[in-house]
Amino acid sequence: MKIGPVRISHPFTQAPLEEHSNPCFRALMKRHGASLVCGERVDASHVASRDRRALRTLAAAPGESPCAGQISGADAVTMAEAARIVESLGFDIVDLNFDCPVRRLLDRGEGGALLADPPAIGRIVEAVVHAVSIPTTVKIRSGPNADQETAVEVSQRAEAAGAAAVSVHARSVAQGYVGEADWNVIARVKQNVGILVLGGGSVRSAADAVRLLRETGADAVAIGRGCLGNPWIFHQARSLWTTGTASPEPSARERIREMQRLVEDEFRFYGSTVALRRLPRTSCYFAKFLSNNAEFRAAVHKVRNLADFRRLTREYGG
Repeated sequence: MKIGPVRISHPFTQAPLEEHSNPCFRALMKRHGASLVCGERVDASHVASRDRRALRTLAAAPGESPCAGQISGADAVTMAEAARIVESLGFDIVDLNFDCPVRRLLDRGEGGALLADPPAIGRIVEAVVHAVSIPTTVKIRSGPNADQETAVEVSQRAEAAGAAAVSVHARSVAQGYVGEADWNVIARVKQNVGILVLGGGSVRSAADAVRLLRETGADAVAIGRGCLGNPWIFHQARSLWTTGTASPEPSARERIREMQRLVEDEFRFYGSTVALRRLPRTSCYFAKFLSNNAEFRAAVHKVRNLADFRRLTREYGG
């Protein structure tokens, strides 16, 4: 399977996750079998102005190819300039976010707000495609709300403008992340475009990922929140897809060790102050699988440095 010239070895990919999919996180997902990883969304205006924080968020790490860098914005010229920078940073794909339901983006007419204006999406995609030599992909939802499904039209316009693939989160913008995804919209998009279609939403397990492929005809699955604290989902899904049997669940010790590795990588990447602020979010997704989850979560909030965290993980079997 290819997105443009970029080869994707199997259908189980990591979806972009704001506040999560930094280089440390993407490396973890790669180690556990994600065929494609994607950075978190960054405002195109910040990238185009070469804001230092935006460029750090967008950083690509050696060895993580294939990897996509994701940007959002409503101005075609700015998006094109930001896409050039994404390419210059070493990403294999530039992904355009037209799905984010965060209110501040919607108020600016960006992210999911653009699903109400399919022609505008077509113009942005066309500008970006002409600006870069790497493939352009788009991330969308079913539409603005339950009464206005625009996914098929948006996907067709993106394809006509030169997009190499479309990733469909099967909820509306109004839904946010509440309620079950309606995978039927993924099937409708797949039936109406010729480019690759990735599907996502309500994929919490390897069985969900395989079922989405079978029920929708999608080419690949973009696994988002289902991989938080559970990077093993990629190997498990691939094994289930190819052999009919998922690889085994990790032990509590394996979960703690991978959690510790991710946290230590974040301390190196962000520095102590930011890493400590992120620590409850980063670690507690792993802890949710532990039998003593509540106890661990309470203890994490008392951690004051990396040494404290290492002692804590030793207490829990790391």
